[in-house]
Amino acid sequence: MSLLPESTHLGKLEIIEVYEYYDVPCLFACRNASEQIFLAVWASQTKEMGRWLYVPMSIGRFKRVRSGSIDIRDAFVTAEDGFIYEVIIPCDDSFDRVIAVSCQELNDEWLPMAGELLDFGDEPLPALFQKQEVSGFFGSPA
Repeated sequence: MSLLPESTHLGKLEIIEVYEYYDVPCLFACRNASEQIFLAVWASQTKEMGRWLYVPMSIGRFKRVRSGSIDIRDAFVTAEDGFIYEVIIPCDDSFDRVIAVSCQELNDEWLPMAGELLDFGDEPLPALFQKQEVSGFFGSPA
């Protein structure tokens, strides 16, 4: 079983930071090729499949979660767009599934406990997010 869903509308994902690890990352941030950021948390596991919750977020909200201004549970319950993705990754060779779920319909047992925080303070974002200077318009000299 892979950790990230493949061939879904979330796109090609890459992990950018891991916050909790127990045999595999259990809480991490990832992004896709179009730079949409997701905070992902392991929700449940059976012998048939793993269930994850992915909350899409803006870079500003991601910074607030990383600094401890927003607790991890609230990042999911109060998602900016009002929904999260339930990601189901089967243990066999069947296709990964992604289901949009309204924040009001979240299973409370799948969420982190209230009050859990990340605390990176002012630590810089991963190098992946550092803006590159672009000289001029469409790559032409300024």
